[in-house]
Amino acid sequence: MSTNLWPFRKKVFSKRMHIDDDLFTQELGKSLLLFCRQHSAKELVVACIGTDRSTGDALGPLLGTMLQKRHLTQFTVYGTLEAPLHAVNLENRLKDIHELHPHAFLIAVDACLGRQGHVGSITLSNQSLKPGAAMGKSLPEVGDCSLTGVVNAAGLMDFHILQSTRLHEVMTMAEKLQTLFTYVDAQLKQSTQKKHPSLFQKKGIFTEL
Repeated sequence: MSTNLWPFRKKVFSKRMHIDDDLFTQELGKSLLLFCRQHSAKELVVACIGTDRSTGDALGPLLGTMLQKRHLTQFTVYGTLEAPLHAVNLENRLKDIHELHPHAFLIAVDACLGRQGHVGSITLSNQSLKPGAAMGKSLPEVGDCSLTGVVNAAGLMDFHILQSTRLHEVMTMAEKLQTLFTYVDAQLKQSTQKKHPSLFQKKGIFTEL
């Protein structure tokens, strides 16, 4: 049976924005917020994929480290500079994550190579991502939705391109993604406070954002 005829097939959504766009955080944040609110009954987990052994592939662990320092209240974050999620340990770490958070909505974040004109862009998709595909690696798909950042232009030797990618570019993208998650976290927290004000009352005083 052709899956194209299946009536409940997931409709593909994809939105790409450049980090220099003035509306980056608000516009992409609204889309990510919508994803999260559609799964508000589930725990929200962020899997930041990559390794600091390759500059271009360090977007994920850089972001994970930044998010852990922000102490987000609505997201659980995995994949940092200290404990990265990379090709060698990804399969086992994902099993651990699924065991700890069996019904979570998983957001996967990773770097990628793309067209020259797309360098510096972030794409939000409701599809899972395939880490290591550009390197010819066979790794499990990750995420109920995904964020991918184009850190450099694809070429004939993608491995060396990732190795020679400027750290400044990757750091800037990680910082923008951090503002994105911080924005969504604040919006989700505010919604939770409105739905369950008693959880945030202290001696009869309600604290608003």
